[in-house]
Amino acid sequence: MVGAALKDYRRDAEWNRDVRRASTRVSAPVACHRQNLKFGRLTILNNVDTPDFSSQSSTSFAIMCRELDERTSAIDVEGELDLTTAPRLKWMLLDSIQAGRNLIVLDLTKTTFMDSTALGVLVVVNRNLEADAGMAVACPNANVLRIFELSGMDGAFAIFPSFDEALSHVKSPTTGADRSE
Repeated sequence: MVGAALKDYRRDAEWNRDVRRASTRVSAPVACHRQNLKFGRLTILNNVDTPDFSSQSSTSFAIMCRELDERTSAIDVEGELDLTTAPRLKWMLLDSIQAGRNLIVLDLTKTTFMDSTALGVLVVVNRNLEADAGMAVACPNANVLRIFELSGMDGAFAIFPSFDEALSHVKSPTTGADRSE
């Protein structure tokens, strides 16, 4: 499916399960909140999901996955995407793909900062998407968009100023959304 990234994901997922079990024993808050919605499942991860609670930053961070339909997910990121939060983005993206939702809109509207670690996660996931999959990024924040531009990755991603434009792109026939129908 996603090749080497999936292999890394499985290893990371096993480690994460062990950490969550250990965290539960020390009465940490519940790490993943799930809620059934009309179109699917809503998964929210926030800064209590950090495995190493001693290195937790004071900056708020949240990531939410909305399942829009049987093939489409919207992943919203709030706060800073950096070395400590990028793995959560990777897990959320790979979970979505593994669940068969391979049309992804990454909403960076509320993202205040992104470093090269998070950009690396996006590059790996984007490169390993299958032919009938697609990913679009909604990024109105000039500071975050600048990371894509400075790295030369702005041409490798479909980046749009609004969520609606990114969703329209991902659902268009050129991304493969209508091939299976």
